Amino acid sequence: MAEFVELGMDELEQVTGGRTATVNTGTSDNAAIRNAPGNGTVIASLPNGTLVDTVGTPVYDVGTDRNWIMVKFKKKGKILTGWIAASIVGLKRK
Repeated sequence: MAEFVELGMDELEQVTGGRTATVNTGTSDNAAIRNAPGNGTVIASLPNGTLVDTVGTPVYDVGTDRNWIMVKFKKKGKILTGWIAASIVGLKRK
C-alpha cells in the first residue's frame, strides 16, 4: 500500500513553483474560488486574509481578460483546490 505525505511549503514550491499568498479583494467581499479559470462555477468563497498556496503558473482567460491561478486552501478542515483571479493574491492581472 502506498503511503501519502502532505507536502510542506518548501516542498510545494520545489514541485509546483507555488508560493503562499494572502487573499486580498480590496473590499469586504469574499474572493470567489472557481472550478476552472474564468467564468467557471464558484465552488467556495474565501475572506480577506485567508492564506492559500498557489500551484503552477497563471493562465490567461480571454473572456474575463484576466490571469487565473490554481490555489490550494483549507476549508472546514479539508484541503481543496480551485482557481482564483491572480490579482487577488498579488500576481499580475493580465
